[in-house]
Amino acid sequence: MRQLYYTLQTLLRGHGGTLEKLISLTLGLVMGVLLFAQIVYELSFDRFYPNPETLVMLRMREVRQGVPEREYNYGTYRPAAADLSEAFPELIKSACLTSNFWQPTIYKDDKKLENIQTLFADTAYFQTTGLQLLQGTPKDLGVQGNAFISQRKARELYGDENPIGKELSIEKLFNVTIRGVYADIPGNSIMPHDLLLSMAAIDWSFGAGTWGTNNLYGVLFRLKQAADVATMNSRIQKAVEQYTDTHLGDDVVTEYSILPLYKVYRSFPDSTRRLVILGVLGFSIFFVSVLNYVLRAVATMSRRAKMVGVHKCCGADGWHILSMFLWETGLLVVASILCGGILLWLLREQVEELLGSSLSDLFTGQTLYIPLGTVLLLFIVAGVVPGRIYARIPVTQVFRRYTDGKRSWKRGLLFVQFIGMSFIGGLLLTTVWQYHDLMNRNVGFRSEGLAVGTVTGNIKRANGVADAIRREPYVEAIAGSGTSLLAHYSTNRLTDSQGNFICPLHFTLMDKEMPQVTGMTLLEGHWPQHRGEAVVGRTTVETLKWGDTAIGRKLPIDPSWARLEEQPVVTGVVEDVRNMGFFESQTCTAFILNDRVRTFNVRLKNPVEDNLKKLNDFVKSTYPDLALEFTTYQEIRQEQNASVSAFRNTVWVTTGCIILIVLMGLIGYVSDETQRRSKEIAIRKVNGAEAGNILGMLSIDILKIAVVAVAVGMASAWYVSGQWMQQFADSQLLSPLWYALLALLLLMLIVTVVVCKAWRIANENPVVSIKSE
Repeated sequence: MRQLYYTLQTLLRGHGGTLEKLISLTLGLVMGVLLFAQIVYELSFDRFYPNPETLVMLRMREVRQGVPEREYNYGTYRPAAADLSEAFPELIKSACLTSNFWQPTIYKDDKKLENIQTLFADTAYFQTTGLQLLQGTPKDLGVQGNAFISQRKARELYGDENPIGKELSIEKLFNVTIRGVYADIPGNSIMPHDLLLSMAAIDWSFGAGTWGTNNLYGVLFRLKQAADVATMNSRIQKAVEQYTDTHLGDDVVTEYSILPLYKVYRSFPDSTRRLVILGVLGFSIFFVSVLNYVLRAVATMSRRAKMVGVHKCCGADGWHILSMFLWETGLLVVASILCGGILLWLLREQVEELLGSSLSDLFTGQTLYIPLGTVLLLFIVAGVVPGRIYARIPVTQVFRRYTDGKRSWKRGLLFVQFIGMSFIGGLLLTTVWQYHDLMNRNVGFRSEGLAVGTVTGNIKRANGVADAIRREPYVEAIAGSGTSLLAHYSTNRLTDSQGNFICPLHFTLMDKEMPQVTGMTLLEGHWPQHRGEAVVGRTTVETLKWGDTAIGRKLPIDPSWARLEEQPVVTGVVEDVRNMGFFESQTCTAFILNDRVRTFNVRLKNPVEDNLKKLNDFVKSTYPDLALEFTTYQEIRQEQNASVSAFRNTVWVTTGCIILIVLMGLIGYVSDETQRRSKEIAIRKVNGAEAGNILGMLSIDILKIAVVAVAVGMASAWYVSGQWMQQFADSQLLSPLWYALLALLLLMLIVTVVVCKAWRIANENPVVSIKSE
């Protein structure tokens, strides 16, 4: 208890920078625990299903001239579930179809429901996945007008009232009746959902897919044993060939395989890359926080050495000194846990938005080892290292001034902290620039001030809508298209003269005014004037190798897919439209003139936000039966790049925390150095040194550490940034000059802190420091 008493007295009197240590440990612990928990959360995707090793998903990829594509497509064909179950009865226990391709707008009592995710499934879904059904029978999922709801969403919408028999509206096209309630799906799933709709609804909206058409189905199998995964993969290609031709010409083959569902998320290269970078961020701030604690402890050694000597004179041995510092570290860790908990409670919404996960999902009974392990590691490293250093101080230090400044320790610790600060600062530079580039890069049309909305259901429901909107005073122009310009269009296979598959052609319909209203750029030819004419993107011309002879060519697609009798005729070439965003390579695109449009592109006058609200209010009051709501293309771009924005914000917060931690460590280092060298500084001033000479001497001393450390950190940041940028098609890493400029700014910040902290002693009367001699 005496050790606890002495420790409390030391902490309360502020010896060793108690407040700075507490802030450093709190920030490092909170950010480290959050990032480590997020990594474990994402690594456990889809492991909540019973026996996850036997729940597998069908996938496919193209193999061109023996070279497979890098990534798989997990959207496959509708008949695969039944046909492969028939082919492997000895391996497959059950199979089901799912689809999250369509995310319809859901209405309850004519009110749009926000934050609700939908999954379409067939009657074998619960049997195959093992998901617990709390109320209802699975066969009810076979009816288009039925729906199942999660327990959490049912409680949110209906409170304690039984949801069975309640109705919801799907896009104001048809109503569904809730027939069942199922256990909640955690957020770490590739198929999260609050509402299950019947697969019959997908068939009604998009038609029943066949082998080779509509690859929008997620096909799940429940195998009898985990070892059957390898067995089925060795035979699946021949099995599929019994039902469909897997060859797309002479050189291209579609290759099929299965993968356990819990491994699907990690199979995406972007997911793996993200997890690695999150791990680096978490380790960096946690490690820097611990090192800063050790640095502050070592930096105060010259002031606390006499206290250790007194304890040893009173009979304390090395273990007692070590345990005293362990008590000190333990109390500070407990205090930092309490402060971190309060911080998370106050900023819960912001933290959950930042990570994209709820704290209740991150910290469960199965994941408590993450914060406990982090705290234990923090306690061991931060307590044992300085404790052992202090325990070796000889008892004779009670009689004389302790002069061992442990400069090599302090310089090494400061060096590593500078590396961590510059590394995360470099990552921040990359993420900020990349998000700005994604939001401002040309998408092939003028997205500023342009709103879009789609009428679902029978296309006749769209009649008259454009004329009514066009008459509104805040509307500059309106034009129709088959879908939003920043979306997945209808696709048709492009093939070469030998019939080999080249790539999918993304095409959509449009009316005559659409190119001019949306601001497309015509590169060659003229705009379509008659039904069946089309303009194509630059990449389409290059892929088909048309050169300068594109005008007058016929698009090699099935005309029935474009609701035409003959193949469309190309009248012009336009700048490519990035309909799939910048995470994927530029697609081949075509825009075909046809009057069967259901999406309206509205050019609004300024102020855009106010006029967008007026437009939505007008549509809601004039067409109450339509689920038509407009949003701007800028908002769509923000949604497409939401993951980049969230990652940028994570790096922002991490950078702010680590800079604060490092600067506190630097202040402690400079404070100790100026105190330890106070007489040296005084003698230099007596011999004619000016304040500027003293500040320059201390700054150069720090720069000898900082320059190399910042260079190493920036080089590491440049390399890791290059890995992160691989997820973006057609993106380039910033010039190294920007990283050099950031390094210079960080060095200027370091020197500024040194000068500010050392200013007093550099201008102090030297007599004050040497009067005791």
